[in-house]
Amino acid sequence: MSRPPVPLLLLALVTAASAAAPTPAPSIPSWPAPPAAVEALVAEAWRSNLALAGESLEVERAAARLAEARSHFLPRLDLSARYSVADGGRTIDLPLGDLLNGAYATLNQYLASQGQPARFPTVENQSISLLRAREQDTHLRLTQPLYAPEIRRGVAAARAGLAAREAQLAAYRRQLRAEVHAACFRHAEAGAAVGIYESALALVQESLRVNRSLARNDKVTDDVVLRAEAEVAAVRQQLAEAAATRDRAHRYVNFLLNRPLDTALPPLDETETARYADALAAAEIPAADARAREELDSLRHARTAARAAADAVQARNLPSLALAVDAGGQGESYRTGRGSGYAMGSLVLDWNLFDGQQRRSQVAQARIDERQAARQLTAAEQQLALQVQQARDEFATARTALAAAALRRDAARAAYRLVARREAEGLASQLTVLDARNTLTTAELNYVVTRARLASAAADFDRAAALTPLP
Repeated sequence: MSRPPVPLLLLALVTAASAAAPTPAPSIPSWPAPPAAVEALVAEAWRSNLALAGESLEVERAAARLAEARSHFLPRLDLSARYSVADGGRTIDLPLGDLLNGAYATLNQYLASQGQPARFPTVENQSISLLRAREQDTHLRLTQPLYAPEIRRGVAAARAGLAAREAQLAAYRRQLRAEVHAACFRHAEAGAAVGIYESALALVQESLRVNRSLARNDKVTDDVVLRAEAEVAAVRQQLAEAAATRDRAHRYVNFLLNRPLDTALPPLDETETARYADALAAAEIPAADARAREELDSLRHARTAARAAADAVQARNLPSLALAVDAGGQGESYRTGRGSGYAMGSLVLDWNLFDGQQRRSQVAQARIDERQAARQLTAAEQQLALQVQQARDEFATARTALAAAALRRDAARAAYRLVARREAEGLASQLTVLDARNTLTTAELNYVVTRARLASAAADFDRAAALTPLP
């Protein structure tokens, strides 16, 4: 049989290797990183947030429960000491005198007939108390479980409970991260709005000054002045509301970081913020789901813990075997030396054969808890899947809105420049300038709000789909 040519053989080997190689999993598009100042605040919140600290304590509590469950596998050493003083109680009467004195008297008479002294005494009847007047019992007991299925299944339940608490802590860390992001961008949005309104206030105040001067010279009518005064009042009101919103966001960020509410916040770099918004606008939106959410991991572990707890209760129907070793001393007083101590080893079998259906009822309750945990997991999967889809749609809508807002802002800027040039040439009235300025202020404010909304929507989508791995 002829061999195939070498090039054809190599091609076949390469083709086979390519077919046998596993297909690489599709990579999730990288998610844009938020500004460094925001991430620094998130790290500080993870260190100092009180609610997160409370969740950490619950994890420590679950770890302590696991350590407690594991400790039942280890031997147990107990010291027991008892010293008793008794008076009265039941007695045992022994008629020793009645039984022996007659025989002893006959023997003594025989000895006397032989010229020997009496050797047998007179014996009194005895009354022995069952309770000692004084008694002590001091011993060490070493107990080692040899077969205890309830302990093993209890450890499994505690281990799953710890895993559930750890996943719940991770879920809260992700939620706190999203809240810090949203609060920071709301603060930046309100701060930018304050700057826009301050600039607008300066312009409308200058317009009011010019119109008043023109009115004094009978160049314009009083309605123009009143219109300018109304614009100044409106901008002042909007400026006050924006400042109040900024201060509320400021305080909320500090509240999340567990620090004084008036602590200064680092300003967000406008260039970095704009770059982040551009990256979000250009990022590929992943078709993510909620399977990676820590809340689902927590509920899965909770279901496992409920199943193990039910198995632990059911294991009480089985026998348990333990080794017990006792060593110590007993007597009327504390003493040492030969014959003063004792040691005893035992194999102890415990098996409850009937408890009035108590275990059966406990198993039924535990199985209900297991079914309840499974139901909660199914409901959470549906709810989080809906949350992911809604967050994804909200993010896509915010991206579209940002593009429209940018076009609207650029058009308003160009229109205002044209009106300002015409006004300088005396071809446009102050009312026209005010209208153009209002349009520009509204467009710039809308862009700032839309950009902040995009960042908040990105934070919500990141949290809903667990796009960013937690450190």
